[in-house]
Amino acid sequence: MKTKLTCLLTLWILALLVSCASYRAKKQEALIPVPDLGTVVKVKGDMLYKTSEQVGTPNWQHLPVTLLQLPFNRSSYLTYAKSVFRAGKINNIPYKDSLQYKPKYLRVQLLDKIALAGLFNTEESKAVRDYLQQDKDHKLVTSLDMALNETDITFFLQAQALQLQKDEFGTVQLVVFNGNTEQRYYFSELEVFDYGYSSFCWGEDQFGNLRIENIAPEDEKCPRGTYTKAAKARAEKEYLKL
Repeated sequence: MKTKLTCLLTLWILALLVSCASYRAKKQEALIPVPDLGTVVKVKGDMLYKTSEQVGTPNWQHLPVTLLQLPFNRSSYLTYAKSVFRAGKINNIPYKDSLQYKPKYLRVQLLDKIALAGLFNTEESKAVRDYLQQDKDHKLVTSLDMALNETDITFFLQAQALQLQKDEFGTVQLVVFNGNTEQRYYFSELEVFDYGYSSFCWGEDQFGNLRIENIAPEDEKCPRGTYTKAAKARAEKEYLKL
């Protein structure tokens, strides 16, 4: 009887510890803000419990961006609803699978992979490049999802051009150009609820210097002959020499 009581007490303590750990993990995740577009993050954890932390902003002055209007589906709406709940805000977007016309959101994204790769291969970005090659878990944030009302969605879609810029303190802004006017927004002012990132694909130039050959979205592999691990690119070239 005593042994059984001891086992039950042990199981109860273990359940309590797991519950507390889960609560702490969820609380910590809620405190992690969505990173800015065009910044570098370090991805942590496995596929089920993946989180990321913004670690810095590369040396760029401005980047062109494009917008894509997408309908919410069950997955994206769940991500949005969780984001609103964690922020302690009111969910103003109703959603039902049975509705024929789904509410929409905007995805703002960086598309010019050639320009992005070239950005990291300049001499002034050498320190950033040296830092990135140490860890394949460093990724570039290349898209953000924003839940906006219909009026704001129309305003952004009708813009003549959109661009990422930095203010005097280096904070990223989304700049909207219409004719001779421009309006600036910090991403903290917009209802950003999700993001996408891309991996750096490494190779070597003819002199044996490591360089970023491509930027691959998270659901794609690096092109043949390039690698997410910088060390593997160098090892492959040494193997070919043999």
